[in-house]
Amino acid sequence: MNPKRIAGIVLAGAVLIGGGAAYAAEGQADWTTTLRVKLALLDKLGTDSLHVDVDSDQGALTLKGTVDKRETRELAESIARSVESVKSVQNDILLEASVANPNKAGVAADEAQAELKDALLSTKIRLALIDTMGSDGLKIGTEVADGVVNLEFGPELAAQRRLEARNAAQGVEGVTKVVSVDKS
Repeated sequence: MNPKRIAGIVLAGAVLIGGGAAYAAEGQADWTTTLRVKLALLDKLGTDSLHVDVDSDQGALTLKGTVDKRETRELAESIARSVESVKSVQNDILLEASVANPNKAGVAADEAQAELKDALLSTKIRLALIDTMGSDGLKIGTEVADGVVNLEFGPELAAQRRLEARNAAQGVEGVTKVVSVDKS
C-alpha cells in the first residue's frame, strides 16, 4: 500500500471517529449505520469517498457532498444500499462540474452522452457474464459509471462464481475498475 493511500485512510479514520461522536447523541443505531456506510464507502471508493457526507435517520440515508467523478456519485448510492440496516438512500451528491458550470444545458448534454456510453458498456458486460456463467450471470446486478463497474451479488453465488464474474467483467474492453458488493 502506498504512503498516500495510508495517509488517506488514517485521515478518513480520524474524520469518522470525530464525526461519530456528534452522531452518538442522536441514537446508537443511526450512529452505527452512518459509521458502517462511511467505512464501506472508504473501502470500495478509497479517498474519493472523503467528500461524501452520510446522514442516517432510522435507516434512511442521505448522501451529500461534492465529488469530482460521476462514478463516485453513482457507486456511493449502491454501496450505501448494500450496508446492513440501510432501508433507503437519497443521493444528493453533486458533481463538481455541475457546481463549477452553471450552464445546465451543457452539463445535461455531457451527462446524456456519458449515460449512453455507460449503457453500451453495461450491455457488453451483461453479455460477457452470461457467456461466462450461463444463467448465474443473470443473478448479478450491474451498474456502470465511466468505466467503473459495480457488481451486486446475492448470497446464492459462491466465492468462486463471484471471482469468475469479476474476471469476466474486467475482461470487457472499456472497463477500468470492478467493485463488488453484496445485495442486502
